[in-house]
Amino acid sequence: MTTFAPSTSDAAGCLTELETISPRMRALGLCSVVVGALMGVPQCAKIIRRRSARGVSHVTLALGNVGAFLCALNVYVLHYDQIVLASEVEGARGWFSAQSSLVFLWVELATAASTTAATATAYAYAEDTEEAFVWSVGPISMNWSMKKAIRIGAWTQACVVVGAWTPAVVALRGAGECAPVARYGNAMGVVVAIITCFKFMPQVVSSMENKGSGSLSYVTYGVDCCAGVVALLQKLVVTKERVSTWVPPLLLHSMEAYVLGMNYFYDRAKMREARERRERDSEVGGEYGSDDERAQSERLIARANRSGDPASPRASSPPIATSEKRSWSRILDVFL
Repeated sequence: MTTFAPSTSDAAGCLTELETISPRMRALGLCSVVVGALMGVPQCAKIIRRRSARGVSHVTLALGNVGAFLCALNVYVLHYDQIVLASEVEGARGWFSAQSSLVFLWVELATAASTTAATATAYAYAEDTEEAFVWSVGPISMNWSMKKAIRIGAWTQACVVVGAWTPAVVALRGAGECAPVARYGNAMGVVVAIITCFKFMPQVVSSMENKGSGSLSYVTYGVDCCAGVVALLQKLVVTKERVSTWVPPLLLHSMEAYVLGMNYFYDRAKMREARERRERDSEVGGEYGSDDERAQSERLIARANRSGDPASPRASSPPIATSEKRSWSRILDVFL
């Protein structure tokens, strides 16, 4: 079996041996891969259900895609020696056992694929507004619609990811070990850390402008945040990963928690405002507030309770069980 020089590889940040991991930790790692692969499903479902990507920042999704693929590259480089050792293990059982050392590589690749699916769904339901991206410097002038800007952004992401992965893969195949390419891998970790510092800033702006979550999924980012804490503990305690592999997720999940908290504050306030407006409507027997105000708040309450006209069929009080069911359905729709 291939051996690597610990003094050189360890100093560079490479992991040169397959870890012995307990069945419990192996099962936890498998769960992390599954969660990473399914992370984008609630986000896609909420966008499709609302038939709108309102409240979702396409810039944040784009930065998330690039960051996920570069984070996977960082892990791929630093775990390359383990990949070589795992490929030399004989028998299917031994090969699957060796994959426990590569769990974070599979997690990052699964997460990257999941975020790509969410980005594609958001593009499909994006409002194609004109002059969404306007930029002019000297003789250079750009005036793109929303969907055109997203398409150009997607091509830019692909070029960045392919341009970053290609030299690393070629160099690793030629060297046969991690050490000569370790600095490049660690540099990718630094780039990912920088991306995560700015990744959620566009989403913060989008959530503030929308004054709530809109089509942004609480489940996707909530689960990602919780799973990130578990993965962080694994990296620190179990596999003792280098700083460049766990600092980016730490920054990422801190920003996720901030965005979730802000959206929850806005959504609860809008639901409370909608309830109070409904009570005022029932007292005066008509519609209260401007159309814009109602559009921003009343979409958070059950449709059956919106009419103030006692003669309207919609104004007739549904059975309590039906009303509660619709109310819970609306709450789930908001906080999905």
